[in-house]
Amino acid sequence: MKTRITELFGIKYPIILSGMSWISVPKMVAAVSNAGGLGILATGPFNAEQTRQAIKEIRSLTDKPFGANATLLFPGAAENAKVLLEEKVPVINFSLGKGDWIVKEAHKYGGKVFATVVNLRHAKRAQDYGCDAVIATGQEAAAHGEDAHRPDRRSRRVPGRSRRDVPLLFRL
Repeated sequence: MKTRITELFGIKYPIILSGMSWISVPKMVAAVSNAGGLGILATGPFNAEQTRQAIKEIRSLTDKPFGANATLLFPGAAENAKVLLEEKVPVINFSLGKGDWIVKEAHKYGGKVFATVVNLRHAKRAQDYGCDAVIATGQEAAAHGEDAHRPDRRSRRVPGRSRRDVPLLFRL
């Protein structure tokens, strides 16, 4: 199968395991990547050293592309993101923060970066940063972002057919 997403991430199928705390662990990430998708490690529960060890474990289980996330609002997330960059993780997903520095550093080694966004303004900002793709989400996905406090607003605010230069991976 050939799609914009499979070509972008070097995967066989356009299937991405979201980085979900306590679920997207090294064995799950490697299993998805080995099956032809893109496994994303959840770094939220980890400190920097645990993140580094998890990346090493994934690499011992697969030679396929994989990724990791950094929810920048969480304590320790910037340190985890630095580890992802030091370890040259092929795909990095950031959310809830200014990730321009992640994009800049990942692109130096050929890494891909996608941002999880909750509105069109954030999607445009991610595009300005040079992100390779975005995921549009709302309160439906772990209550990330401003939608958590505004139940009358849903992820419709990032239109699926709006003009954009980066692919919209999926909307939740």
